[in-house]
Amino acid sequence: MQRTSHTTPEIRTKRGFRISTLVASAVVVAGGIILPATAASAGTMPDSAVTTVAAHHKNHDQKDHHKKSQHKKEHEKNKGNATGGDGGNATTNGGGNATGGNGGNATTNGGGNATGGNGGDATTNGGGNATGGNGGDATTNAGGDATGGNGGDATTNGGGDATGGNGGDATSNGGGDATGGNGGNATSNGGGDATGGNGGDATA
Repeated sequence: MQRTSHTTPEIRTKRGFRISTLVASAVVVAGGIILPATAASAGTMPDSAVTTVAAHHKNHDQKDHHKKSQHKKEHEKNKGNATGGDGGNATTNGGGNATGGNGGNATTNGGGNATGGNGGDATTNGGGNATGGNGGDATTNAGGDATGGNGGDATTNGGGDATGGNGGDATSNGGGDATGGNGGNATSNGGGDATGGNGGDATA
């Protein structure tokens, strides 16, 4: 008896190409266009695909340039200011001396403003001396304004001497304004001496 066998014929397209061959040889290019591998490698890309790629690169370059330009503008706009810290206040109630802290100095080298810190106030209520802190100096080297800190006030209520702090000096080396700090006030309510602080020098 002769045995016969049946095999399932391979599915072919109307033009006789195998589906597996078509899938393996298909290449996706820009814009979602599907081309055979031979056409994609041997021929040139369609004009629409070339235009899409070129436009993408141009847009990317423009964005990158814009980011760098914007960063430079922000850096130039924000040149950074410097402000010295204020000196601490001092108060005594039992006869001891009180001395306010000095204000911190401030220096800028990139065009920002510099402001020296204010000197701390000093108060004594039991006969001790009171000395206000000195204002901080301010220096700018690239065009910013310089403002010296104010001297701290001094007040005595029990006979001690009161001496106001000196104002900070201000120096501008790049064309900005320079303003010296004010000297601190001195008040004695118990017979002691009172000496106001000197104003700071200004150099532009």
